[in-house]
Amino acid sequence: MLFVQKLFLALPLFATALASELSADGTDSVVPVSGSNMAAALVTTGDTRIYYQDSNNGTVVQIAVSNAFTVGHLENMVVVIPSDEVRYNTPIAVAAPGTQDSFTVLHIFFFSPDNVLSEYHWDPTAKALVGGPACTTCVTNEGFVGVAGSQMLYAMVNTATSSGGLRVGFVSASSPGTISEAVKTGNSWSLASLTT
Repeated sequence: MLFVQKLFLALPLFATALASELSADGTDSVVPVSGSNMAAALVTTGDTRIYYQDSNNGTVVQIAVSNAFTVGHLENMVVVIPSDEVRYNTPIAVAAPGTQDSFTVLHIFFFSPDNVLSEYHWDPTAKALVGGPACTTCVTNEGFVGVAGSQMLYAMVNTATSSGGLRVGFVSASSPGTISEAVKTGNSWSLASLTT
């Protein structure tokens, strides 16, 4: 079983190598992608990150593209979130401030198998994506539960605030008849539902 899990983790890397090999003759080749639910972010240079759930193994894969497909190229494909942390057919939302010229701040949101609102984010100090159940700075640690099977999820960053306020909307199990937002201001998260 462990071999199969490791094999599935290596598939996106194989696809990248295959795409590079296929285009060695100077012609462009299509990169194979089999997934569901995706989200993306870009920075002012056009550098783009696309995230999708691989429909074959349930992992969340990052595709790095240098710019729009008409002028850019595939830089890499890599698994960033293991399947045991992701609900099958989870929605995905990404938030990154629109004023940056590189991905110094980036947040990826999704639901865990137990429908807990979960996050991975870029840590500029570690120079890596961090997240998962042990992440103390992630919304995952708050235990906000979404409605099972809900596909509603969005994320945004308010760059006008000094703390870079982060808002993540979803249908909360505690208020299933409306949209709720997990809001991060400074280092703390709070949850509120849409009201009049």
